[in-house]
Amino acid sequence: SVQPDMYPGNCWAFKGSQGYLVVRLSMKIYPTAFTLEHISKALSPTGNITSAPRNFSVYGLDDEYQEEGKLLGEYVYDQDGEPLQTFPVMV
Repeated sequence: SVQPDMYPGNCWAFKGSQGYLVVRLSMKIYPTAFTLEHISKALSPTGNITSAPRNFSVYGLDDEYQEEGKLLGEYVYDQDGEPLQTFPVMV
């Protein structure tokens, strides 16, 4: 988990409509899926979750100096679905 807790408003927000997150791991892994969690509409103080990501892509890098990563998948977070959604690696 990137965040230590899941309280509404305590998030890692991006300014604007796009953002990037790079996670450096201590060892090489071969992921099989990615999980994304956002509060549900029912828990949102405004009743909507327009801040939830919609379209997102995941890339894998062999090292931090690699300029282009390998595309592992392109996904769509369903704002009407479950708060916790898992997406399999497509490649």
